[in-house]
Amino acid sequence: MQFQEFLQDLDARIAASKVTGFWKPEDKERWINKSVVRACNYARWKFLSHHSTQEIELEPDGTIKEDYYLPFDYKPGGMILLKVYDPVTGKSRKHFKVDTDSYEAKTYTYERVYSVVGDTYFVNLNEITADSDVAGMEGKIIDLFYKRRPVKMIEETDEPITPEEMDEAIIKFALAICLAKSPGRAAEATKEINEAHVILQQIKDREDEEPTTVTKGQARSRRWG
Repeated sequence: MQFQEFLQDLDARIAASKVTGFWKPEDKERWINKSVVRACNYARWKFLSHHSTQEIELEPDGTIKEDYYLPFDYKPGGMILLKVYDPVTGKSRKHFKVDTDSYEAKTYTYERVYSVVGDTYFVNLNEITADSDVAGMEGKIIDLFYKRRPVKMIEETDEPITPEEMDEAIIKFALAICLAKSPGRAAEATKEINEAHVILQQIKDREDEEPTTVTKGQARSRRWG
């Protein structure tokens, strides 16, 4: 469901509930986005695990670029696995996360490491790549497996990262926010929340019966072009 459809549905629910008061469009937009986050936080959903790739780049001096932006939908602290192409084996190999101080001081015990600072991750491939292989690393792949965060919907055609089957629960959460702000409607707000929880629990129960998977695909970042 697109953002505009969420808002239209919410408007219809508010009208049907005969809620008094004037709510600004930005209020309802905020409620929808907040409800998407609430649905995502309800459980450890499989759809939040994602796979993205980044091409290795070379610096002007011919060395391998060390710093790269994290995917735009990366959840802080959500790195599951980072693998980088190895020219010796021709396959991707796991890199281990270390803290920034250890990375900068090179006091780590692993050979292959990376570190995350803000919205950037660092992986020093120059240390583990033979000089003869450096040029050939350009364009090779860094694999990122991570937990996604909901990206705020702004444009009318924006869609949430949640699956379509969660749309009803999201609308109910948003309506509950509206009802909770209306005098004497707290019980109705609680009812909407409880019904949303039932829907999400049913979805989670079905998900748990399915094999574990990681969503694959190229996560786009405006910073990646």
